[in-house]
Amino acid sequence: MKKSEEYFKQLREACKQYYEFSDESFEAFKNICFIKEVKKGEVLQDTYSKAKYIYFICKGILRTYYLNEEGTIYTKNLFSENYFSASKVSLLTKEDSYLNIEALEDSILIYIDFEGYKNLIDTNIQFKDFYINYLEKNWVIVKEKNEISLIIDDATTRYLNFIKNNPNIENRISQHHIANHLGITPTQLSRIRKKLKSTYVNDKIN
Repeated sequence: MKKSEEYFKQLREACKQYYEFSDESFEAFKNICFIKEVKKGEVLQDTYSKAKYIYFICKGILRTYYLNEEGTIYTKNLFSENYFSASKVSLLTKEDSYLNIEALEDSILIYIDFEGYKNLIDTNIQFKDFYINYLEKNWVIVKEKNEISLIIDDATTRYLNFIKNNPNIENRISQHHIANHLGITPTQLSRIRKKLKSTYVNDKIN
């Protein structure tokens, strides 16, 4: 395992796309975090408990999913390295989560204590600015684009956008997870991939 400082450096680099912390502020940030290795298949958050942490992925893949009363699974998101994952509604409402979060690979995560972060927001403007910038980009801009994509884009376009935003992820996890996330069947996904591969080969020949 890498030294913890290397993982915190990775976290700091990821944060820079939203806000660049001073050294002093980032040290305060580290004080509300801890690093943990989790095994493939481990459930970090379930629907029977309140969320406490935001997870930063140093290594691995996390899946957030919803399980309805009939036992049908809906994969909301798939996150890989340098992304944050959390049951956001549960963190904000302090109610039991309606989402589950599962590791799809052996993973190394930085657990960020959400209550600790809220305390930092109250005492340090840098954390407030980071929080606002993160919310605007991910909970407004990206969320709205994804919602529009589900309405107007066909399955092939959604798949291509997913691969563009998550390079190499399709070689690391089961195809049914990707299909479920895109709202299509594994058979449909297989057909899309075969068609794209055939088009690519033909383009190379021509």
